[in-house]
Amino acid sequence: MNVTALRLRMLRKEKHLSQQQVADALGITRTAYNKYESGVTAPSRKLRELMDLFGVSADYLLGKDAAAPETAHDDTRIEGQLRKYLGLSDAGRGIVDITLDAVYQREQKGTSGSAP
Repeated sequence: MNVTALRLRMLRKEKHLSQQQVADALGITRTAYNKYESGVTAPSRKLRELMDLFGVSADYLLGKDAAAPETAHDDTRIEGQLRKYLGLSDAGRGIVDITLDAVYQREQKGTSGSAP
């Protein structure tokens, strides 16, 4: 999977959007958008709309810029982890999701009583 495909998937998930919702916003089919996220085709005709939708630069989407303004937490380590996650089977992703949810809930409980 190429950098553009990984970043599109990550940005979509950060915004809690489905592939269908993004496709609708772009005026294309879900299948066409899925090809962007899977790296089968490049989103050259829809690049401007994707930039506007996700609030990032073309350089970021195309992998020429490592940091996106709205996704400052995006770094090489996170992209590496996302690549690993996306390479897992559905069962493997399920295990990671359960673990992540449990750790997140534990940490939220631990910080709920502390001052900001």
